[in-house]
Amino acid sequence: MIGRLSFWNKDNTSSEVDCLGCRLVSGFGLIGIGVFLLAQAKRRSKPLENYTMKGLAAAVGALGVARLGNAGFLKPAAKEKPEEGTMPTKTIPKDHGFFSRR
Repeated sequence: MIGRLSFWNKDNTSSEVDCLGCRLVSGFGLIGIGVFLLAQAKRRSKPLENYTMKGLAAAVGALGVARLGNAGFLKPAAKEKPEEGTMPTKTIPKDHGFFSRR
């Protein structure tokens, strides 16, 4: 059932669209996780645990700032363009069995 739903959702979403709302939610979410990890690091009494948690908090917070700043290393790689004079082929997906009548 979940496999069918994930296949259906894959067809209806575009991985190329990176809207401002998506960047804000994920960026501030990562910054929030970083702040939470930093607060938990202060509770650790052993130095190794403390520094490990602070390192994780810094890494997650940096990813959140990079996400808000729309950093280039977080974007997918560019697709190769077809050669000039050739028509790109478009595959027509078959209907999935999830929507068929039984």
